[in-house]
Amino acid sequence: MMKWFGTARFIEAGPAAGDAARNAQDSQPAVVFGQVGKVYASAQSKAAHAALSGVDLQVARGEVFGIIGRSGAGKSTLLRLVNGLEKPTTGSVRVNGVDVGALDERGLVTLRRRIGMVFQHFNLLSAKTVYDNIALPLKIAGVPKATIETRVNTLLDLVGLSERRDAWPARLSGGQKQRVGIARALVHEPDILLCDEATSALDPETTRAILALLRDINRRLGVTIVLITHEMEVIRDVCDTVAVIERGEVVEQGPVWRVFGNPQHEATRALLHTPGHELPDDLAARLRATPQAGAHALFDVRFTGESDEEPEIATLAQAFGAQGVRFVHGGIERIQGRAQGRLIVSAPVASADEAATLAVQARRYASRVEVLGYV
Repeated sequence: MMKWFGTARFIEAGPAAGDAARNAQDSQPAVVFGQVGKVYASAQSKAAHAALSGVDLQVARGEVFGIIGRSGAGKSTLLRLVNGLEKPTTGSVRVNGVDVGALDERGLVTLRRRIGMVFQHFNLLSAKTVYDNIALPLKIAGVPKATIETRVNTLLDLVGLSERRDAWPARLSGGQKQRVGIARALVHEPDILLCDEATSALDPETTRAILALLRDINRRLGVTIVLITHEMEVIRDVCDTVAVIERGEVVEQGPVWRVFGNPQHEATRALLHTPGHELPDDLAARLRATPQAGAHALFDVRFTGESDEEPEIATLAQAFGAQGVRFVHGGIERIQGRAQGRLIVSAPVASADEAATLAVQARRYASRVEVLGYV
């Protein structure tokens, strides 16, 4: 397992006290938002704009925490409160137990060295090589040259850019530039890594590679990662926990599998909208409210992941009567080891009462079963 380069923390307190301090720190959340509100005054009018309102969130130490919402929902404001780039109008933000809003400028400098930040547009210096871009924060902090050399080389190896250490940013792909940005964010051995739309400027294949790198960093180094995005795929692929923000308020939060499998708020359902799992137009056009002779009922079968058991398709087919049962649309995927998805099932019925009875039988093998109509 890779370890951080610096000396152990709490060493001045002695071994026993150091262990107690580490245990106390490890047991508390990395970040706590307590009834946070942020209001911006308008320069053009006397009206104020509330970017955040009553935000209560806890980010557990060592997890990957995703914050998702539409443009203007308040995601970036929330992230900037963590490292003190913004101060809350009301409430408090605590990082490792420290109230960020109460810190003076010197305290903020110390805090920010424990919090790395990865940006959407990389923010690399074009006149400096890959090595020098990563080393710059350490040079500014007065870190000895030998320590800089060791640390930067280790990080270059971690992000897979050892052979590009002397390259100029203009010679790098978008994914390589972001890898440099990630390495630079790690030079001060942070406890927390903030990612501001870190993959939104990248193509899908590069995005997957960067997400895999972030997950690897989280697992190998134990760094807590807080990322904001408008892409549900990013949340699904890398996060442990997600919070959904709508108009400055947290409208839903929880483990990714639960939020994805059974979204409760309209904003979450809109963000999760997957055209491939909706009822196809050709079936929707034929759908009727009452059955005709020789009709088939269409059933909406949902798997939310609440059960640890895998969906049993054969048993489900038996519940619908087996003869003439068809799986006409949908699919199942796995999120955090739990099977989730939606299936549209067609089964012959003689009446609406029979369709209702079949739905009741099928609910023993799925999270939810509803009759959509008849074709």
